[in-house]
Amino acid sequence: MNYKNIKVEREEPVLKVTLNRPDKLNAMSRELTDEMLDLFHALRSDMDIRYVAITGAGKAFSSGADITGRGANVPADRFELYTNARLAQFHGHDFMRALESLEQITIAAVNGYSLGAGLCIPIACDFRIASEKAIFGIPETGIGIFYTWGATPRLTSLIGPAWAKDMIMTGDHYDGQKALAVGLVHRVVPHEKLMDAVQELIGKLELKGRLAIRMAKKIVNAAAAPNIGDLYICEPEMVERLYLSDDPFEGGRAFAERRKPKFTGR
Repeated sequence: MNYKNIKVEREEPVLKVTLNRPDKLNAMSRELTDEMLDLFHALRSDMDIRYVAITGAGKAFSSGADITGRGANVPADRFELYTNARLAQFHGHDFMRALESLEQITIAAVNGYSLGAGLCIPIACDFRIASEKAIFGIPETGIGIFYTWGATPRLTSLIGPAWAKDMIMTGDHYDGQKALAVGLVHRVVPHEKLMDAVQELIGKLELKGRLAIRMAKKIVNAAAAPNIGDLYICEPEMVERLYLSDDPFEGGRAFAERRKPKFTGR
């Protein structure tokens, strides 16, 4: 498996996947998510891999969506723009579903910044282990959009509505200990011990019945899934409505110009 934006290391029964755009703080580009989806589809028939550990190269897990150029040039054909925004949401939902429904046990080893779309991967994983250097946050409202890809209900399921509102609406950063306190991660470990902690967890799981573990994942996911399917239908339409305003473009311009945005949407 050779990819441009991710590094894949196989040591059965574990597959280590490293988001590998360190110069961009592993920002989530369409090319990166396409490669991840290709990998997820390949894992469907790979019975020799039972665990997938995902981490980031360099000092970030992922800084979020790659919004390079957003807002610089608003296309004249707004209809095409709205349609593309809506279709991009279907892609994001497909990405989350594919990761969440892998037969393998998935572990996010969060080594640094995990922001916005870059937090979507840990949210969709079965386990989340954070380095002491991990920083979590959702900056979307600061650039004029809401938390999409079906991530809002998944986050709410993990940490409850009160903390989900706090993270999404304020955009505040949570360090590892705050993330642990609200239930976003399972444990926080010294930075240099992060992958050791992943291996320790896998060692515990390996002592259990493989079929029982796989069935337990399916049952828990099914119990937590109500209404997420409905969002697959309606959330892309909500995003399309959002792009009727100038807010997403103003957010992108302000981000690029390092200034406070001036939102006008109501």
